[in-house]
Amino acid sequence: MQQDINSQEMPPLSLEAYRVLLPSIGGLALASTVVNVVVQQAHRTTGVSTFNGLSMLVSALAIGVLFLSTFLVKRFTKRFISAFTFASIHLAGFSCLALALLTASGIHVSLGLAVALQACVTVGSTFLKFYWLRKLRGTSAQAAVIVVFCALAISEFATYCLSFSGELIWYTAGTLLSFTQFSAVRVSRKLGAAGDPFPAVSESYFGTDEDRFSNRSFLAVAALGICFISIPMGMGLGFPVGEAIYMSLVPRFMVLLFVMLVSAMWIRFGLASRMRAITTSIWVAMQVLLALGAIFFSIWPNTVSVGAAFIMGSSLVLQAFLWYLTIAFISFGWRDPFYYCSVAWIAMTVLLVAGMRVDAVASRVFLDNTPVIISIMSFFVLIGAQVVFTRLLASPSERTERQREAGAPITEDDVRRIPLMGVLAISPQHQAPMVQQKPDVHIATSVMEMGQRFGLTGREVEVLTLYALGHTQARVSEELKLSTNTVHTHIKRIYDKTDMHSRQEILDYIAEFGSPKH
Repeated sequence: MQQDINSQEMPPLSLEAYRVLLPSIGGLALASTVVNVVVQQAHRTTGVSTFNGLSMLVSALAIGVLFLSTFLVKRFTKRFISAFTFASIHLAGFSCLALALLTASGIHVSLGLAVALQACVTVGSTFLKFYWLRKLRGTSAQAAVIVVFCALAISEFATYCLSFSGELIWYTAGTLLSFTQFSAVRVSRKLGAAGDPFPAVSESYFGTDEDRFSNRSFLAVAALGICFISIPMGMGLGFPVGEAIYMSLVPRFMVLLFVMLVSAMWIRFGLASRMRAITTSIWVAMQVLLALGAIFFSIWPNTVSVGAAFIMGSSLVLQAFLWYLTIAFISFGWRDPFYYCSVAWIAMTVLLVAGMRVDAVASRVFLDNTPVIISIMSFFVLIGAQVVFTRLLASPSERTERQREAGAPITEDDVRRIPLMGVLAISPQHQAPMVQQKPDVHIATSVMEMGQRFGLTGREVEVLTLYALGHTQARVSEELKLSTNTVHTHIKRIYDKTDMHSRQEILDYIAEFGSPKH
């Protein structure tokens, strides 16, 4: 009987099991706090950045260069990543330090210099976020949820506390938090990859197979969903004239409360492995907060900070989900992780700023732009919901569904999409016997049938395909970019599910019950 992916359990909850996630949680939280406090002045305001989004737009140019570089570089080397991280920490830290010294000395800072320094803080801290997301490549959906929502909760609590202080404290805190990243990086290197104790399974992210993450249309749908939800958020953050809304004590506390409640809820879902519930209900949560914000705008247009609290809470939930979505594509996509990190950040940030500009234009055209803004917000929320629920969260993939309905065998083109890496062996073995006619196609088709019959996950099907081709455990580990312990765990699970105990038993099963050779 096929096992339900949602029934998979996490390892026992203990510091020993979960401490590998702590550096990523801390690193994401530190980087987010620096941008929140130094650049956005959240929760003090709802501003995307201090200068109505100008710093973020300038930063988007640098992030865009990184995005374009991924078309030229297939995979960045570890040496480059180390140098990149080192430079990012210094860029953010020294930019914060410069702002602190200028503020302490009382020197008047021109608009251009202030924007440049804040853009440097944003770029350095954003690159550090990318580093920590990249470190989570190959990590399970459950662990990803725990990391992103723990980081969000810590970051927003720190931001809330710092929002009551002044600029000098903000910039000083930004400096200290940026350079603290060195400690987080060192600890993460000692603890190893999070994917070792928490190996990724594609089905647990969106209930779909790995092929879908290599589908450009699936990536386009994800980007469109982010765009359609970001525009109304930007409009709410800049309601009604496109400028950042000042947040008094009560709205600030409301935002913190929203973040803490949502984070606690989804961390609990992650520990309970209710991953399919996360991907759908998180969009519902964002839309409900947007709707409540619009309602408060329409009822009390002169007290916009209360409505803005709901919108800001929604945008923070989107940020956490964006991290989660990025980890999914990093783990199973076909490009370098920086490609997915940068395109997701640009899509959200630029559209948030664009949403605030829509408010500014509406305020010049209409004497009473409140109903106009709320109508436009509702339109984008509706379109975003249709895109997300009909395309992004639909499962399984259309390709797999068509194969199941038609009973079509896997073709040679399909097999070429799976690297012919070889088999995993619990103990050293000699080269496995092969069928003579199109062995790769026959084995792939037979293994797919075994996967459906025994309830194997997508990763287990891939490992089993390679297992039947006769290569060593070291080769499988190298080609799949997994540790040897993770590969060993996958093959043990295959044995448990199939009730077989050696490679030869599986080869015999394929020979007897596999798809007919063509």
